[in-house]
Amino acid sequence: MINGMRYVTASILLVCAVMVRTPALADRAQSATPKLDHLTLLPLHDGMNSFKGPDGPFSVFQTWRDDENAWGYHLYFVTNTVEGKTSVIGVEAKPESSDTSLRDHLSDAPHTGEDALATFQFAKGILDRKPSVLLFEAIRDPGEHPVPSPAPTVVYVYSLTHSDGTPGWTSSYFHFVRKIHLPGTFCSSDTALKVATGLPLSADAGPPPSADGCFH
Repeated sequence: MINGMRYVTASILLVCAVMVRTPALADRAQSATPKLDHLTLLPLHDGMNSFKGPDGPFSVFQTWRDDENAWGYHLYFVTNTVEGKTSVIGVEAKPESSDTSLRDHLSDAPHTGEDALATFQFAKGILDRKPSVLLFEAIRDPGEHPVPSPAPTVVYVYSLTHSDGTPGWTSSYFHFVRKIHLPGTFCSSDTALKVATGLPLSADAGPPPSADGCFH
């Protein structure tokens, strides 16, 4: 219980310092750190989901790839319309990735729904005082331990922007903004992402059994 309380305390401090409008804490942050606030979840259901962003409409197609086991996963295709054609919106590679090309689609790793390894959420918010469409990617890494084991989680933040004509890039894409190392460990990337952003859980995520998503 004491460790659980430590996770909750550290998580609340992170949310206040990074994602919520809190002037006293924000003043202590480095000026180079992008500021995020006023987050609103863009909820998804299976099939086409259409939204209006600051720079025009876009869509997220969500589908489920079943494997008759515990490792089914969602696929996400993000698109907009360019010169009358449905165009893919790519996502920048994670900064440590050896493959730096854009990702044409995304796939999560919910496992059984209780101990997810990778979670995505789309949201609207204010990034450095500018209305933005945001993508959050939470990656939980238990290493060589069993999947349900408490593990560190990293959250990657992306912002929808326009390409400057880089060869091989889509006309619009999600640009990497920042990387958040969450304090403590988690048993679900769904729960970890909720802690990092304060956003509600996605419709497909089960209710967390505890503050860190672990069964204690």
